[in-house]
Amino acid sequence: MDTESTKLPQDTAFDLLSNGRRRLLLRRLQGTDGIELGELATELAAIENDRSPEELSAQQRKRTYVSLYQTHVPKLEDSGVVTFDPESGLVSPTDRVDGLVAYFDTETNDVSWHRVYLVVAVVGLFVYALASLLGTQLVRPIYVGTVVLIGIVVVSLVHRRYAAHSDAPTPAIPE
Repeated sequence: MDTESTKLPQDTAFDLLSNGRRRLLLRRLQGTDGIELGELATELAAIENDRSPEELSAQQRKRTYVSLYQTHVPKLEDSGVVTFDPESGLVSPTDRVDGLVAYFDTETNDVSWHRVYLVVAVVGLFVYALASLLGTQLVRPIYVGTVVLIGIVVVSLVHRRYAAHSDAPTPAIPE
């Protein structure tokens, strides 16, 4: 297929990627020639239920299979992202899968920076209050305050470096 025929409208791409089960399905199909629907349902049910395939109940498998068969695979097939052979039960990716997978492969596990700053500030405040109450020469409040400020500066620099490296351009969504 040429590039023009593999592009999806942006709204369609967002709609297809808006469901977690479809994202799992697309990731699993990436780089394969196709997977039988029953096997795919078992794998996805195991991931979704945080169990090994052997530990799944028949109900968990069936629920995932029916959802894939009635909703997700037809939606992806209508968009030209997969093909489905009802006779063999084979779900196969088209060239459009790579365009979609490239988009959500940029997902990151973002650090909750506001929590990091909060922890540094709360710990610093607690140690500062403790040093002020104890009034010892060893841990003077001015030293604690200086260490807390240095800690905040270090966290800020790490945050900035992290943000600079995670600002890689997001792959274009196929249009």
